[in-house]
Amino acid sequence: MKEILQGLRLIEVADWGFVPSAATVLGDWGADIIKIEHPVRGDPMRGLITSGIIPGARGVNFFIEHLSRNKRSVGIDLNQPAGRDILYRLVRTADIFLTNFLPDARERLGITYEDLRALNPRLIYAKGHGQGQKGPDASRGGYDGCSFWARGGIADRLTRPGQPLVQQRAAFGDFTGGMFLAGGIAGALYHRERTGEGLEVDVSLLGNAVWIMSPDIVAAMTYGIELPQSGIGGTPNPLVSTYWSSDHKGIVLMMLQSERFWPLFANAIGRADILTDPRFDSAEKRRQEAGALVELLNAMFATRPRAEWAALLNASECIWAPLQSPAEIPDDPQVVANGYVMGFDHPQHGPFRVTASPVQFGNESPQVHRAAVELGADTEAVLLELGYTWEEIAQHKDSGAIC
Repeated sequence: MKEILQGLRLIEVADWGFVPSAATVLGDWGADIIKIEHPVRGDPMRGLITSGIIPGARGVNFFIEHLSRNKRSVGIDLNQPAGRDILYRLVRTADIFLTNFLPDARERLGITYEDLRALNPRLIYAKGHGQGQKGPDASRGGYDGCSFWARGGIADRLTRPGQPLVQQRAAFGDFTGGMFLAGGIAGALYHRERTGEGLEVDVSLLGNAVWIMSPDIVAAMTYGIELPQSGIGGTPNPLVSTYWSSDHKGIVLMMLQSERFWPLFANAIGRADILTDPRFDSAEKRRQEAGALVELLNAMFATRPRAEWAALLNASECIWAPLQSPAEIPDDPQVVANGYVMGFDHPQHGPFRVTASPVQFGNESPQVHRAAVELGADTEAVLLELGYTWEEIAQHKDSGAIC
């Protein structure tokens, strides 16, 4: 893929998934990503497998392989003055600084926007956090399961009344928020290109959720009522529903313009007779008898395997999709054709695959140019680039400032 950010350097001082995922995207776009980690503990994400947080996971840490591709790892203890001096030298060479440290930690470590702007006025300073940079909870920590999923209203709208709370998938809010943060950084780079000025960029998990939930929130503010929770009240449009084939595979119809698609759909599935069925031969009747029509379509789709229905629907203009599990997605022909899963030769694990960030430039998909590395694997190389001597590097190692 065209590496549109080639030549730009980003310093990542961030842990877990949300903010580091923004750096992953920018690394896919060609930026030189230097990830700063504590020389002993590293990013806590490195312990998700060995600590057993992911049930059944063994060996390869898939989160690290996904999030730390196309990055260099430098182990620096920012609590030590010598470690901060190394970071400051890096910042002077950087275009972007990215962090999820909370305000108190940024103050204590001397890595606030004001601190680093004094070193590099052209620096783009980007931060991500839980609840926003203002207000009573600005200094509180947050994960996507709380700040995004729960506080942002998503869990409420996806959970049916009286049922156990629907839980989000791993890093669900993190990766969407990281994409927003990457886009904000791109906007700030354009601003700098025009003005020469660095800029501060801010994205929160709560703000991410408010944007994603915009239809529900704006409807509530406009009408004083909330839209129905998912799965409540049935469907007034049988062409927006899920049906099951004879091999128990889901077929999701999503034809919002029901009157436009109704004759196309009926002819596509070989049921032109439904068009003249007196129960369903007008838009009004189809709305009144939506339940009966759904039952008819349920029975019909259950007579054939999904592959046969797919052939019929794909030969038409009908809008539909197969209901797929994560294990099925890598082999989806569209996923393969568009490079949404990237394969590469991992130096330790052999053939390996990760998912691509979604933006493409020049009709080309991203590539993994560098597999994730062990904690501090690039410390020496990066310090040599900064002009440190081997003797100085050895002294910093002996003091514990680096690894």
